[in-house]
Amino acid sequence: MPYAGRIRAAVGAIALIAVVFQHSPAIGHAQQSGVPAEAPGFTGKTATLDTTGYSVGRRIFAPGSHNATWHMHAAGQLIYAESGHGRYQIKGQPIRELAPGDTGYIPGGTMHWHGSVPNESFTMTFVTMGAGATTQGEPITDEIYLGKK
Repeated sequence: MPYAGRIRAAVGAIALIAVVFQHSPAIGHAQQSGVPAEAPGFTGKTATLDTTGYSVGRRIFAPGSHNATWHMHAAGQLIYAESGHGRYQIKGQPIRELAPGDTGYIPGGTMHWHGSVPNESFTMTFVTMGAGATTQGEPITDEIYLGKK
């Protein structure tokens, strides 16, 4: 990956992690590791929050690739589109397309899938929140992947 692409991916991943506390206030409050206080390099009072149980990773999907089944994470997942075009779907909602720089948030305990579009590869960074195993569900059929069902 060219240098500019690596910088863009890193900035996107950092922004994605910051979104956790906008969408999951219960996690932020429950795992606070310090009381907000003045700190060098910051204006106002801040504190570092505990990230125990969080995992960060990257995955590339070849064109037409996706999760084999619906699945869910106990405390949710954030995804950031690095390159290519992808899609994800929360069960009961329409498919959402992702272009480079786009983000998606999947609430905890929500069945979903993600992958590339049919004709282009897709690279994403993901942050899975909370400890616990991923729960697998029903298979993702071609009809589901193509938005026909």
